[in-house]
Amino acid sequence: MQRRNLLAYLTLAAATPLAPAQSPIPIADAHNHLGLLRKNTDSVPKLARLMRESGVHLLSWTIVPDAPFLRTTPRGIEQARPIRPGELAMSFRMQISSATTAIQGNVPIVRTLEDLAKSNSEPCIVLTTEGADFLEGSLEGLAPAYAQGIRHVQLVHYVQNPVGDLQTERPLHRGLSDFGKRLVQALNDEGVLVDLAHSSGNAIDQALEISRLPMIWSHGFVTGSEPSWTVGGWRARGLAQTHARKIAGKGGAIGLWGLGPSFGGGLDAYASEIIRMVSVLGPEHVMFGSDEDGLPSDAVIDQLADLRKVVDILARRGVEEKVLRAVAFGNYQRCLRLAMEGRKV
Repeated sequence: MQRRNLLAYLTLAAATPLAPAQSPIPIADAHNHLGLLRKNTDSVPKLARLMRESGVHLLSWTIVPDAPFLRTTPRGIEQARPIRPGELAMSFRMQISSATTAIQGNVPIVRTLEDLAKSNSEPCIVLTTEGADFLEGSLEGLAPAYAQGIRHVQLVHYVQNPVGDLQTERPLHRGLSDFGKRLVQALNDEGVLVDLAHSSGNAIDQALEISRLPMIWSHGFVTGSEPSWTVGGWRARGLAQTHARKIAGKGGAIGLWGLGPSFGGGLDAYASEIIRMVSVLGPEHVMFGSDEDGLPSDAVIDQLADLRKVVDILARRGVEEKVLRAVAFGNYQRCLRLAMEGRKV
């Protein structure tokens, strides 16, 4: 290039504004216990920094009211002893108080639709309870839980309860109890997202008939057929593809947990399973639900940064950006928004 032409080129280049850098794809995790259970308690004071560094903008931070009453056996996690009246309600109150105190001034809690909109650009926490057993068969505790910040309720977990049947124990209610059916309606009216994870197939079907809003399955894995409660262990936690499609058909989304054996290994296998789920359910109905800190040692997602690694793997594999944004963030945010918009009380 001649010197005169080179000078003209450099002058033009200097005067031409650079294209804006593409913003990183935000991440939502529909089920995460970081610092709330047995591991990583030192992560709570630095949660805002960890979320910013990994680009996690929406974290379903999940307390577990029945945790003090569980034990691990060769068959899996199960109820350790009979639970006395008032114990689950007290466990909930203690855990929600501890969580909100720990996070105060650290990461904003989503309480309003305006708060939720902020998650497009900054880290936010969704207070979630794994199990509605803390209500102990009465709707009276729902409004106080909402006032404390709960916006996402999983119906059942590991203890037998007045709400409905769970995947890992002998059925008692043939799905949802009468109270459980009223609870689904009440959660819709309260503006709280209904989470069907751990629910039996019959309970899922009944909830889908009742709910006027999309619901989610926050964490687990999708399998060909419904496993029996007698299987025990993590295999009993599979969501039958037929039920996954029903949840998707009502506008909901399915979260993939981080338990390696259920999909064949590490983060590459996690990404492969996400791609498979998208092909089965559609890109609007798949999301991350890592269950970080809630899984045993063979979990492949041990820190928030691992979710960013999954997004990067999916991008390198050529997943379309629109699909990637939906799976990584948009689907959970949409389901939560629709639940909050449905508030009637």
